[in-house]
Amino acid sequence: MSNTINSAVGGKKYWRSLDHLAETPEFKDLVQKEFPQGASELTDPVSRRKFLSLMGASMALAGLTSCRRPVEKIIPYVVKPEEIIPGKPQYYATNMPFGTESFGLLVESHEGRPTKIEGNPSHPTTKGSSNVFMQAEMLNLYDPDRSKQILENGMVSNWDKYRAAWNQEAQNYSENGGEGLAVLTESFASPTLKRLANAFLEKYPRARWVTYDSISDENIYKGLMAATGVMARPNYEFSKASVVLSLDADFLQMDSNDIQYSREFAGRRRVRSEKDSMNRLYVVEGTFSITGGMADHRLRVQSGQVGMFAAALAAELKAQGLAINAPQVSASFDAKWLKALAADLIANKGQSLVLGGRRQPAEVHALVALINDALLNTGKTVSYSVNPDAQVSNLESLVELTNAMNKGEISALFMLGGNPIYQAPADLAFTDGLA
Repeated sequence: MSNTINSAVGGKKYWRSLDHLAETPEFKDLVQKEFPQGASELTDPVSRRKFLSLMGASMALAGLTSCRRPVEKIIPYVVKPEEIIPGKPQYYATNMPFGTESFGLLVESHEGRPTKIEGNPSHPTTKGSSNVFMQAEMLNLYDPDRSKQILENGMVSNWDKYRAAWNQEAQNYSENGGEGLAVLTESFASPTLKRLANAFLEKYPRARWVTYDSISDENIYKGLMAATGVMARPNYEFSKASVVLSLDADFLQMDSNDIQYSREFAGRRRVRSEKDSMNRLYVVEGTFSITGGMADHRLRVQSGQVGMFAAALAAELKAQGLAINAPQVSASFDAKWLKALAADLIANKGQSLVLGGRRQPAEVHALVALINDALLNTGKTVSYSVNPDAQVSNLESLVELTNAMNKGEISALFMLGGNPIYQAPADLAFTDGLA
């Protein structure tokens, strides 16, 4: 039975238990827990109304104090620009560097403040589209942690003090050719920055210029360097590919130039007439991706086994009559899946495309280039270009710089962008060298 206390009903009093009737200590303790002290105030209409009034007033005051916008002094234009109408947005075209890529942007602004980013319809890489990185750039612009002034050891400084300090150091480095001087940058493809880097190294020939990104196309460049002999980058023509094989490459979202590739790939997925045919996408990956979700046939393997699968594919292509130097493979995969894939690629010579993801080692990309060449895809669905202004990430150069720092051989380090303490591999001990 419930231990709830009942009042008199019809002139009679009822009890829910013998403990209630006897008012035992156990029952009193239970009542005290069920009805805490002060709860009876809510049964009194006057006290309840007063209590709710006080609570309502407290909530209102708390809302006013915690949710009110900070006071800002708005200063009107002394001389109002003729081309600005308050509340009417303006648009301007700009460019967003992203590693060795570049995205054309169209930015919406209000009274000189950018508020929205979209792709520039006139730019060949975006054509009015955008990706998650372009949209997130607006948050970086208004990041409250961005420094608003020059700092020196955590204290506010200015450019004049920096120039004076550097002029004093520059004299010493000019005499020894830049011995002990190093510059650490992110990947870039800027003609201006490349020209300045060359001028810097010309003036300080013994200085170090190191480029590093934790996420980059370094493995792709190294693989093509081994396969072609030049530091080139691949350019894919998805609009010409009837069969696509992705080896751990998320070209629809995370890999380079994803906006253009997504548009071209989706264009071959549209069927407008009976004569049109869709492309087919095979994906081999270890982690589910956006590209894997679009696959017609997806094979899940460990990320470290993707290279072995590429070798097994080359061996199967050779077994089906394709002229290719295939390495020996000890690992085994789904034989039926592999044979069907090889037959489909051979049946679409010159209209197929094989690409590897940036997470795969350089050896995989070198093998991918050989497979594309054997399938007659080179110059049709895939081509290679060299950008003389590109500075690509190089992990080996960062390792050499870190070792020199730990040995005390670096006396001055300039870091232009990036956060190597957060991005650099932990086993390099970059933080110790920086100290």
